[in-house]
Formats: sequence, C-alpha cells, structure tokens
Amino acid sequence: MIALLAIVEVPPDERVRCQAVGCNHPVFKRIHVVRENAAIHLYGSACFKQLFHGQAIAASTPHYTSSDGRHLSDEERQLLLENTERLIQQFEEEYQAKLAHTAPLHPVPPPPPPLRGQAIQPVPSTELRRRPSSAERAVAELQAKALLREKFCVDPDLPGWRGLVLVETERILQKNTA
Repeated sequence: MIALLAIVEVPPDERVRCQAVGCNHPVFKRIHVVRENAAIHLYGSACFKQLFHGQAIAASTPHYTSSDGRHLSDEERQLLLENTERLIQQFEEEYQAKLAHTAPLHPVPPPPPPLRGQAIQPVPSTELRRRPSSAERAVAELQAKALLREKFCVDPDLPGWRGLVLVETERILQKNTA
C-alpha cells in the first residue's frame, strides 16, 4: 500500500535529505512523507513526481496536511529526522482530536423498544429521524473522505469522487443518527 501522509516544510538551513534511490538532495520545501508498505520515506517534489507519475498517489491530497504543506516546529523537525513514525502518530492524534472536537457532544439515543403487549404508537414521519446538523454533516464528510483515502488510496476531493463521498457521508450519518 502506498499513501501520501503529509507534505511538510522545514527552515532552509535545516534541510533534510531526499530518500529516493540515488538522489540524496537536500530539501526544505514540499517534503513528501510517503508510506510504502511498512516503511515511511521522505521525498522532494521532483523525486515524488518522478517516482509516482501516473499513479493515484501522484494526484492525491495528503492525509494529515493540506496540499500546501505544513511548517514543522523544531520538535516536529527532530521527530521527522529521528522517528518519522512517531511524527505520523502525532499527526494522527491531532487529526482524531479534531474529529472528536467537531463531533456532536450528545448523540440522540434511539427510542426504547415497546414492551411486550404494549401498543405501538404511530410516530409522525417528521420524527422518525432527526436531520443532522451542519456540524454533524461536516464531521461525517471528513470521516467519509478519510475512509475513502484509506480504502482506495485516492484523493476524494478530486473530480469524480464527490458522489461516493456523499454516499459514504450519508451512510455514516444514518449509522450515527439511527
């Protein structure tokens, strides 16, 4: 499995080395952090384009950062060099915290089932399922995009994937509001 995890940037005087075979050039802008099976590699823009030309990853959005990249703090740069896996874990924790922060605080519990022998009262169709809030819908869409990135290794923001994002978002919303 190949996935673009992040695009990061460090100060010019603290460059890192591109890990493409035969390259070893120093890079500081648009460092592509890529998971290839169990390993994580750092590539400069030119090597990334050359290595993954024609593959879905070449047009994908990074999982943990924007396509513009993220400026790393001094501590994050040290992790990038010494323990890249730990830096990615930190990015994942931040991502999960963001999802949890935007998730609804009190999900609406489903109504209790009727007791045996008790008459079932008809429920007006407007009360069958409450409409999700815009915040719930935004969180569900983020989750849907993350699932599609992981499952298909694609950028769900690219043209052609919007329909699948919407279907997955609705599935998540139905599961959360059922």
